Amino acid sequence: MTSAKYTLIVEAVWIYPGWDVAMMKKPAKVTTLIKLVETNNKSNVLLELSSKEAPGDQWGSNFSNESRIGEGFAKTGKSVAKMILKKI
Repeated sequence: MTSAKYTLIVEAVWIYPGWDVAMMKKPAKVTTLIKLVETNNKSNVLLELSSKEAPGDQWGSNFSNESRIGEGFAKTGKSVAKMILKKI
């Protein structure tokens, strides 16, 4: 049992892995649905956000799909954190 009052649920709606062939590349893109819910009552949704096509790009070459996709989720997290900090 956790003592956390709230839980953040991140649902991957769409993932495009992008590609990298050294001379050319296309960044990954991630679309997510983010919900902040009460831990003990997950049907009580306090906040719901949608993040569409967050770019998963890195400087230089990156031949790992997982790494590019991970950058898309990282961008989503940074954007949500920035928005929350702006509201506080």
